[in-house]
Amino acid sequence: MANYVSPGVYVVEKDFSEYPPSINSSVVGLVGFASKGPANKATLITSAAQLLRTFGRPDSKVGGYGLESALEILRGTNSLYFVRAATDAASDASAGVMFGACPAIALTTSADAGAIVNFNLTSTDNAGTAYTDTVQVTVGATSAISDYQNAFDRKAYRTGHFSVIKPQAGVALHAKLPADTYLYLVGAYAGSGASLTCSAGMEDGGAVNECGYAINQTDGSVALGAQQSDLTAYGVTAHKWDNGGQYTVKSLYTGSGYNFTSSVTNGVTTNRGHSLTVTNYNGKDFTFDVNTDGAVDESFSMDFVDEGIGLGGLFPEKVLNVGADNAVSQWVKGEFTGYTTGTDRDWTPPTQWDNVLTGGILFGGTVNSDANGAASALTAGGVDCTPRFCKLVEGTYNLAGGVNGDAAAAGISSAAEKAALIGDPAAKTGLYALDDDSLNLSLAAVPGVTEQSVVNSMVTLAEANKNFLAVTSPPMGLSSVQAAVNWHNGAGDGRDSAINSSYAAVYWPWVKVFDTFSKTDIWLPPEAFAITKMCETDAAAAPWFAPAGVTRGRLTKPFDTELIVNQGDRDTMYAGGNALNPIVKFAQDGIVIFGQRTAQRTPSALDRVNVRRMMILIRKMILAGTRQFAFEPNDAITWSRVRKVLVPMLQDIRDRRGITEFRVVCDNTTNTAVRIDRNELWCRVLIKPTKTAEIVIFEVNLTNQSADMG
Repeated sequence: MANYVSPGVYVVEKDFSEYPPSINSSVVGLVGFASKGPANKATLITSAAQLLRTFGRPDSKVGGYGLESALEILRGTNSLYFVRAATDAASDASAGVMFGACPAIALTTSADAGAIVNFNLTSTDNAGTAYTDTVQVTVGATSAISDYQNAFDRKAYRTGHFSVIKPQAGVALHAKLPADTYLYLVGAYAGSGASLTCSAGMEDGGAVNECGYAINQTDGSVALGAQQSDLTAYGVTAHKWDNGGQYTVKSLYTGSGYNFTSSVTNGVTTNRGHSLTVTNYNGKDFTFDVNTDGAVDESFSMDFVDEGIGLGGLFPEKVLNVGADNAVSQWVKGEFTGYTTGTDRDWTPPTQWDNVLTGGILFGGTVNSDANGAASALTAGGVDCTPRFCKLVEGTYNLAGGVNGDAAAAGISSAAEKAALIGDPAAKTGLYALDDDSLNLSLAAVPGVTEQSVVNSMVTLAEANKNFLAVTSPPMGLSSVQAAVNWHNGAGDGRDSAINSSYAAVYWPWVKVFDTFSKTDIWLPPEAFAITKMCETDAAAAPWFAPAGVTRGRLTKPFDTELIVNQGDRDTMYAGGNALNPIVKFAQDGIVIFGQRTAQRTPSALDRVNVRRMMILIRKMILAGTRQFAFEPNDAITWSRVRKVLVPMLQDIRDRRGITEFRVVCDNTTNTAVRIDRNELWCRVLIKPTKTAEIVIFEVNLTNQSADMG
């Protein structure tokens, strides 16, 4: 407290209004394979639409059942973290987008003053479509270059198939072309398939001699043809063996879900994945569209001009991110790369559109392409050139070659797949991406994956961080209840040791549902529905209510179970040291989760799911509500403040039927002199959890007619 030394009125504010924060008990963490999206990162998913958009559809032959299970669980919660696992076999989808120069013609302004000249233009795009325009110029008294520029500018603005460029002051494009004396007509379309034709004639029928030069982009350093009145110029697609010739666009992350596919069923075309569309406009401008499932999803304006220091520009590598970090597009990244090597090609953007793209000589030959339009081999021919008026070549380029890095349709069996799911604790990949207190996970699963090493790693992680309950199941296809019991006891079907932990729960058998993606009936692992019911129980009641029985455990979407589990089967699964929660198909009540055992074999309150989930929540609330007492004086005032936080919290749980009695002790009996000397503050919390009525017995007694019923 400050020492006040002068008269006055002072107000000191002290806050003793601490209370336990609210904790979401329905945050789920899933690990699985997917066909797209970030790998080895816990990504928050709040809706089914976001899941499908981020990680792809579950019908893409993705190994495991992570996506299918996530869709089911999102019916019960809007807080799900999905970790996509991927092996080293995963690769990006990509497309080679070609770039090149537009055809150009240099026009002379030597016509006599007062002359009326008609220029007939034909601009041809890469698909061979020709666009015809006519421009009429009335030459002024001084035969000024502006007369040509104004006339061509007006027409170019209306048609969009060519542009007119006046070079920078004092700069000539060629030694034969003195600066400030020529205008340059530039076709709107870049590449070796584009051309521009210009023929000139007088309005009165007279001929025009030597109206300009065709700038031959394909012959050396912008060589010129003979000056004449009928001119044809050709564009060029820029390549160079091993040294840079395409704009390589890759999927932001690995996976086959980015590959573009198109199929026709009953006359209906279905497009999946991603493609890129380049559209050229007159002048330097072109657009770069990213298409998702055949429709434009993102659109970027680009050009080949550097606007200068601090001004950015629309050069492709400045518009679209080169890597996955600081992504501009949510789907792709792009950079100029070596044509055959794929290495980075660090081009220096020109400061004007008529400048040469510096940084290396490009090759003006032809290129073979694969089925997706990507460059595949360089054909001999062509010469070195330094083209001007560069753009990306117009067309549609399909992404291809993406690989998931998963088990595809087969089971999870290889060492690489297991290692990808388990991950690295140091790098926080795979399962270990869930080892993050900030995620506030309460439930976790690797759906449908029953490999011993994966399941054991998940349970071990749950016990270590004490944040969540790990939910799992035996493999699909077991022929008997005994086989399922043996599996969770470590006596067969891939297991050598029993699952024994209060931080784990095991459910069986698998259930059948109709899949809207494949339009077929499929089997799904029961942990997906067990977790969904836990989340629904949290919303309808509280985590300490049992997520089982007809009231809170009835499954409405599944319509069948692998095995019909009768009373004797359930006795075997649930008693005699076994801890396997049955999913039962009742004749009238439907399919119901009819057990809530944790995998702990020692009889105690923690052998029930509702108690373990309550204790996970209480631990989180205590940690969050009392963190502010660290470094406070270890005295009776702080002890009292601790009690004032914990008692209302536990009383609320008691009022809501989670516990029957509790006591909080934080005084000089728990904080002895020795503990205080060690800078430790101790608080003892005693809890009697409410037991669930899992076995309901009605004793019916018969009496004779003379018995007193009072």
